[in-house]
Amino acid sequence: MKNFMIEVKKQTLTLMVAAFGFVAALMWKDAIKAWLLPLYENADGAMGLTVAAVVVTIVVVIVTIILAKFLGDKEEKK
Repeated sequence: MKNFMIEVKKQTLTLMVAAFGFVAALMWKDAIKAWLLPLYENADGAMGLTVAAVVVTIVVVIVTIILAKFLGDKEEKK
């Protein structure tokens, strides 16, 4: 029973952290949308949103690569 309670606490913590991450992501979505508005406000609907999505995707990939390089596990060279 003790192991079960420990697992419940771990899973609850994981769920809470994910929920906070989701809230942060929603805030970032609005902030990014405000910054990218000039890219697509004058464009035709779907095309403008597609351009904004491509720009965001490129930025996210670059940031992910940088973060993985600096925060990832250091592999020892043989």
